[in-house]
Amino acid sequence: MKLLLEPACEAIDWFPGSSMIEVLNTQSGLRVVVASTEELGFFTEFRFGNAHAFQVLHQRDMLSYWDKPIPPDRMLFRVMGGGWLERAAPHYLQEAALLNSCEWLIVADTGPCVTVIADKEPSVLTYFA
Repeated sequence: MKLLLEPACEAIDWFPGSSMIEVLNTQSGLRVVVASTEELGFFTEFRFGNAHAFQVLHQRDMLSYWDKPIPPDRMLFRVMGGGWLERAAPHYLQEAALLNSCEWLIVADTGPCVTVIADKEPSVLTYFA
């Protein structure tokens, strides 16, 4: 199954050296935070109000996602086909599939990645601390 990704956020110039520093799921939703290197001090926060499911995996455990290079200046992608939702829908995530939920992929330069199945795209906030 070929993975089809569509960039879903603006390009950033601080992607090299970035890492996933927080994944938090509460009653208010799912929050994923990617940080730049400490010297730069940038953070991007992704918030999903109603995530059906999410998985956190190290990049090396997601080799099927990397059959072609991902743009080195993007963190958020909409998975248009061949992803977790499409592969899992016959076995589980039936409600998400019926609701036409989307799959999102959040990547950083190093460390884990997060795939999210949600009804709506996330809100995205970039800030400097």
